[in-house]
Amino acid sequence: MSGKIMIVDAVATNRIVLKVKLSAAHFEVTQASSGTDALQMARAGRPDLIIVGAALPDMESAGLIAALRAGAGTAVIPIVALLPDDTSQARVRALHAGADDVITQPVEERIMLARLRGLLRQHHALQDMRLNAGTDCAAGFGEAQGGFDRPGRITLLGLQMSDAMALRTRLRSACRHQVTALRAGGPVTSAPGAPAADVFVLLIPGTAGDPAAGATGLELMAELRAAPEARHSRIVAVVPAACQPLAASLLDMGANDVIVGDVDLPEWTLRLTRQIQRKQAIDQLRTRLHDGLRAAMIDPLTGLYNRRFAMPFLRDLALAPDDRTRDFAVMVADLDHFKRINDRFGHAAGDRVLCHVADLLGAGVREGDLVARIGGEEFLIIMPGACGDEARRTADRLCRRIAGAGIMLKGECGPVPVTISIGVAMGRSGHTEQTAGPSLDTLLEQADGALYRAKARGRNTVTISARPAA
Repeated sequence: MSGKIMIVDAVATNRIVLKVKLSAAHFEVTQASSGTDALQMARAGRPDLIIVGAALPDMESAGLIAALRAGAGTAVIPIVALLPDDTSQARVRALHAGADDVITQPVEERIMLARLRGLLRQHHALQDMRLNAGTDCAAGFGEAQGGFDRPGRITLLGLQMSDAMALRTRLRSACRHQVTALRAGGPVTSAPGAPAADVFVLLIPGTAGDPAAGATGLELMAELRAAPEARHSRIVAVVPAACQPLAASLLDMGANDVIVGDVDLPEWTLRLTRQIQRKQAIDQLRTRLHDGLRAAMIDPLTGLYNRRFAMPFLRDLALAPDDRTRDFAVMVADLDHFKRINDRFGHAAGDRVLCHVADLLGAGVREGDLVARIGGEEFLIIMPGACGDEARRTADRLCRRIAGAGIMLKGECGPVPVTISIGVAMGRSGHTEQTAGPSLDTLLEQADGALYRAKARGRNTVTISARPAA
């Protein structure tokens, strides 16, 4: 099945005809004949998309759409309004109530299916983002309906600049978004490094029966969708009424909306504002996802990697293919007498010392080496491709750098000395999955043992494990 779609319409013939079309396209279809039944079924069954017809016995279609948008379990479900008449007033009313798109009867099957496929792709992608970002099911589109109301950036792209400039004048008179016009087929930003638009409006010229117009439109759409600057932007394509069949292809190529022919200014404003709101909602989800990934592998105090990231990194290094066998070094570093710093100066000062040492360690290793905080005052340093002599020189240099730096702490006249001790063990890549676990455990045990011997020798020193780990 391609997805679950619920049809809401009081006229049985309308439901049956639409169900036949959708079932032939491999959708699972359920039906409701009233707004009340639709609300109950949507809450219980959570369809992937809802088509709301105009004929309902107990409420207006706009009222049902608004009720679905207000429900915690149904707010994010895409909704398509199926209207009996193609009038601007009816379309605006449905969009204003919260419909994601509008389809008018008689239904042009190919365009309808393309619109449904596009909405379902976006819906499922957003659901995945919400799950990964840890947000509840009422986020995303539910937020986009009313939680985001910041002005956005709209760029009009037209082969004929006169068309783009005329539309820019109309939009600027009716919306508070920043609207610019550029020539289609060229750069998609006004200057190198300038932020990309939240929404690109691609104006495709053409006349009926002109195959060159369709080819040009599809080529422009492909170029825009592939532009790195537009990878997170929404795209609205505009095609002349005479080129309506082109709409289905544009939707399947990734257009977020297609406007066929001219529409009134209120509908323009609603459609573009809705796209900007969705873009802002997706941006917030993407930020949450990025923050969650960062929190999973970054130590929040020092900004270094944490143990959760460092251990798989070390395992992957040990499991490198046999033809890439090479030595690598593992160091365990520990601050000397850190408890005394906490006891004398307080934990806030202790945190400053940890950050100070973390910065020095990070700046003192090669590009490609890994530095992680794996405990309270304990750090792990991994040096791929390093031989024993290079590891020893690096560890000695880190000890000297930290001992020579010191740190100013509140209440002290001069820098407070800080030192570390480092234990080093050497490993070799090229292990199998079966042998990597014990070898890594042994490697870390040897580095820990070398660290303890460095502490026993008076601290602020480096000890190398005498035995190779593999």
